[in-house]
Amino acid sequence: MRFQLIDDHCGNFAITRLCGVLDVSPSGYYAWRTRPVSAREMANRQLIEKIKAVHTANYEVYGSPRVFSELRAQGVACSRNRVARLMRLYHIRAKQVSRYKSTTKRNAAHRAAPNVLQQDFAAERPDHK
Repeated sequence: MRFQLIDDHCGNFAITRLCGVLDVSPSGYYAWRTRPVSAREMANRQLIEKIKAVHTANYEVYGSPRVFSELRAQGVACSRNRVARLMRLYHIRAKQVSRYKSTTKRNAAHRAAPNVLQQDFAAERPDHK
C-alpha cells in the first residue's frame, strides 16, 4: 500500500522524500517495482473477474454467500471467506432490493364507503355499532 502510494506520486515529489515520509527504504520501493506479481495475486485477480461476472449476471443482488455457492457450482476452488474478503476489497456489494408492497388500488368508478358512524365511536355494548 505504501509502495503503491509512492508509485502514484513519484511524478510530483522525489522518491527519497516520499520514502522518508512513509518510513520505508528507497531500496525496498525499487525492489517492489521490479518484483513480479505473486501467484496468489494472479489467482485473486482471476477470481475477482469470476466474482464480478457472477455478481453482474445475477443483477448485482447476490452477496458473498450466494456468489460463493455459484462459484462452487461452476467448479471454482475458493473459500467463502476469500470471496467475502475480495468482494469487500473491491467494493462489490449486493443491492438491497425492497420487497413489493401491495397497496389498495383505487378505482375511480367506485365510490368511497359511506361514513356510517359520523365520528361517533361510543358504543353501549360490544358489537353494537
